[in-house]
Amino acid sequence: MGITTLNRYGSRATPSAVLWVTPNLKPAHTMSSVKDVLRRAALNRRATLTEEERAQKSDAAIKHLLQTRIFHTAETIALYLPLKTELAVDSLLKVAANPARRFAAPRTLPDNRLSFHEITGDSILEPGYGNIMEPSATSPLVECEEIDLFLVPLAACDPQGNRLGFGGGFYDRALVNQHGFKLGVGFSTQLVDHIEIEAHDVTLNGFISESGVLYF
Repeated sequence: MGITTLNRYGSRATPSAVLWVTPNLKPAHTMSSVKDVLRRAALNRRATLTEEERAQKSDAAIKHLLQTRIFHTAETIALYLPLKTELAVDSLLKVAANPARRFAAPRTLPDNRLSFHEITGDSILEPGYGNIMEPSATSPLVECEEIDLFLVPLAACDPQGNRLGFGGGFYDRALVNQHGFKLGVGFSTQLVDHIEIEAHDVTLNGFISESGVLYF
């Protein structure tokens, strides 16, 4: 039996056929249960934000990002296309448009992996896994090795840079062994004290919210 995953709304998604190898500290089913409880709590807190609060906090986070060195030195930036309760990073396609800068967004593949494709404010989008919007299949491919800054969606993050995703492992597979700066993106309510990690989990380099940037 696969592990039940959540989409970024926090509702059930298609069961994953992937069974992870985990450290000996806790059995895999126990770790999964602990993460599921933490994930649901964080997503529920995010969901309590009003539309106006999300908009204001998203604007504040983007302003913080635009002032960072990691953003100004990045030539290729991977962002995500937000669901309605997520911090809206897609505004960067308008406020930070620059001929010298390239943006990419992920497409979901059948093997629970991601491919990244060029995107602009005028790109044609289509629904993918979990009804998350993504670039069309005809959009130019961007290799992960070319990406200088990954803006990574998450359910929760802790002060050690441990990320709690949505259970599918998409970003862990995409980010492993990549040298681009891995910046988790969320609201401050998604920052938690501690997240148990497993062998496959990829640590973030930073976390940005409406409160500013934390570097790990």
